[in-house]
Amino acid sequence: MKRYKNITGTNGAIPGGCSGVINKYRVYLLLSFVFFAAGVFGQSSSTAIKVTLDRDHVLIGEPVDLLVEVMAPPAQPVSAWFNLPDSFNHLEVLSRSALDSVTGAAGLTYRQTITVTGFDPGIWTIPAIKIIAGKKTIQSDPLSVTIVPVQLRDSTYHDIREIIDVPQERRTWWYYIAGILSFIALGILIRGWLRSGRRKPFPGAPVSGVSPLQEALSELRKLSAQQLEHKGEWKVYYSALTDILRRYMERKFQVSAKQKTTGELLLYLKRMDNKAQVSAIAETLRIADAVKFARYRPEIEQANASLQAIEKTIQALDHLKS
Repeated sequence: MKRYKNITGTNGAIPGGCSGVINKYRVYLLLSFVFFAAGVFGQSSSTAIKVTLDRDHVLIGEPVDLLVEVMAPPAQPVSAWFNLPDSFNHLEVLSRSALDSVTGAAGLTYRQTITVTGFDPGIWTIPAIKIIAGKKTIQSDPLSVTIVPVQLRDSTYHDIREIIDVPQERRTWWYYIAGILSFIALGILIRGWLRSGRRKPFPGAPVSGVSPLQEALSELRKLSAQQLEHKGEWKVYYSALTDILRRYMERKFQVSAKQKTTGELLLYLKRMDNKAQVSAIAETLRIADAVKFARYRPEIEQANASLQAIEKTIQALDHLKS
């Protein structure tokens, strides 16, 4: 049987060779800890910025929240905050939250939420957010948001048909006489209109004894009393709701609002200074189109909010000049 030698001395001490090895391991462990701590503190000593969107695909007029977060250590505080304009690259700012800051172990964390929207379909870019921390400029990556129009579920594709030859009919002499008489009648009408010197009201806006605002508010109260939303008559409800707005605009501003599309109406309604109100009426018109063309069934609370949006929009427009 083999016998092993005791490596300890007579008094239990470790020999010099083994002690040197242990000392080397201690040095290696100490250096590793120093490098690890330097890496951690080095990473936490720089300012970082993070910009996110709550969603990147929205319909026309829907709000998008842009969250900006900045983590700044005590040695490198933020000296200049970014300034995003109210309108940029087909997008508009609806609201800005107050700049919030939270103190933590690694320093200060700044947060701000900016709500934006768009009224033009397409893919639009939110530029890079730039801040100044100490003497260094830090910026984020640009983000993109897609604004899409109202989707119609029952839309079908119709291919273009081939051009066909239509046999030309033989014209008789009375065609020429009818054309000459039509030109004469048209000339008489134009001459009479120029002599009158008065602007005729456009079709669809009959004269009423009350003001446009009083008539619109009265029609809204009548519509609310019918409670069509509780009966499930969504198409009748939203058709009447948008007709009240269009008739008011025709009487107030002398424009053919009933012939305008939803996008054209929104461009005209952007005359209001309240961007949040423009976003609310855009949401109402979008729901109305979805109800009419895509058989969308909204909630009753959503229908009540649409009526309130129409009423507030009419009251806001009444302060504008005709």
